[in-house]
Amino acid sequence: MKNMKKSIVIIAAIVMMVGFTSRVMAQSTDTKSNDANAQILGAIALTVGTPLEFGGVVASTGGTVVIATNGSRTSTGALTLLTSTVTPTAASYTVSGTGLASYAITIPTASFNVTNTTGAGAETMAVTAMVCSKGSASAFDASGADAFTVGGTLTVGSAQIPGVYTGTFDVTVAY
Repeated sequence: MKNMKKSIVIIAAIVMMVGFTSRVMAQSTDTKSNDANAQILGAIALTVGTPLEFGGVVASTGGTVVIATNGSRTSTGALTLLTSTVTPTAASYTVSGTGLASYAITIPTASFNVTNTTGAGAETMAVTAMVCSKGSASAFDASGADAFTVGGTLTVGSAQIPGVYTGTFDVTVAY
């Protein structure tokens, strides 16, 4: 019986050692899985709607013509704004991309010129103070669509030569 008790104690000690060793080994390493994700956004596309149109103006001693983002027109100085010629409009744009994504809008911060295309010389007028109806950023609706308008200020000289003045400016959208 004495040997049997001794054998049981030895067996119990071996079982405890194996259990202890297994626990120590189980705690020395651990592996977990994690996710790797990516979001691919659809190409962003900008489409021009209407041009920035200051409309017909008669210059006396000069001034400015302001087109707001809602298309309304005001002036300063001795200018007469005509309503029977070209309709004034803010420049309009539609933009498409990934639904609910945000994007940045960049409009000119420096002045640019419009040039008389019907005159004999290279008469110009400056366009400044560009403004965007959405500010500098916007977001697409759930279907990936959005729209905005751009206005600005035209400086008309006191002896501005009559003619049709045209020029271009860049608007950029980016995720």
